[in-house]
Amino acid sequence: MSKHPLTPMMVQYLVGLCCLKNDPEAVDVTIGDMVFDPASETSRDVDITVTMQGPDDTTYAFKAYEVKREGTPLDVSQVEQLCLKFMDMTSITHPAIVSSSGYTAPARKKAERHGIKLYEFKPWTRPLEEQFPKLTMRGPASECFLVRTPLLCWPQHQLNILAEQAPGPFAIQLTDEIFNATGSAHLKFASFEQYQNDLLLRSTQLLLPMVPNASTVEGFQTTESGLEVGPEWPHSHTLEVSNDEVFIKVDSVLCRIDRVTITGFLQWQRSTGQNLFYIIEGVPDGEAFAGAVISSSDSSSELTALFLSPSTRDIDIRQIQLAKKHQNTIRNLKLELSKRG
Repeated sequence: MSKHPLTPMMVQYLVGLCCLKNDPEAVDVTIGDMVFDPASETSRDVDITVTMQGPDDTTYAFKAYEVKREGTPLDVSQVEQLCLKFMDMTSITHPAIVSSSGYTAPARKKAERHGIKLYEFKPWTRPLEEQFPKLTMRGPASECFLVRTPLLCWPQHQLNILAEQAPGPFAIQLTDEIFNATGSAHLKFASFEQYQNDLLLRSTQLLLPMVPNASTVEGFQTTESGLEVGPEWPHSHTLEVSNDEVFIKVDSVLCRIDRVTITGFLQWQRSTGQNLFYIIEGVPDGEAFAGAVISSSDSSSELTALFLSPSTRDIDIRQIQLAKKHQNTIRNLKLELSKRG
């Protein structure tokens, strides 16, 4: 099996985003969750958990996924250890394993014996019409999603931050730490720069239906780095962000960021780099769980990816940037759920 260039933590993060795409009704998706084990009376790490809500506002499903990136297929002893781990966690109703290196035949039998669903994170080569018929596309993903996929960007921007609780004027540096409502370090964003990047991406996603389509734009030019860029145009966009529960400290006062206005220039950009195409398939049925088209990057911690589900035509775009503390291990990182209106 060919080796893919993604780090173990990036694979875990991508699988988490695929779970988010596969379960649109999820109320919580956590990477590196801690789940109570009654047998040992301790909380144990589970790579990905997905919590679902029932019609009576009670939790009705607690899915758990263990993600393994090994050099060889998982053998029966490895799968057996995971099966025993799941058996002791009685709150988990839908246990599963995701492997990026496959499984041995005995390992598959062991998982089936214990009712553990197996998935494989693998290069995506099958034609889309076989697994994603609702997209009405034909051929492999590498041909349907061209490398030069356009992205709407803010190449020049300035952020005006409104924090209603601030005692006076303030300035925020990109390296400044941000906090949650209790004053502890924010779990998702290690610095204001990471939060800013998330806001810029969120803004472009919201603006997509309101700007000229990239296919109608003329005057693209190729930069020295091989990036194709269209003409820039001035724009401003205000985001209500109080629900993000992101706080800063102004003169030692903890203040929530309530509104952000982005002013600057928008631009269509097309990368000429090589994209990566991955899919999560059920084992042994080969049924598609979710697909991912990942842009290449010089840094394995910063990627842009498209996520697809076989049950819908909607395609999610996500900017992926792992904090340094998450590049070796991920603990209690909650994924942002899609906004539903």
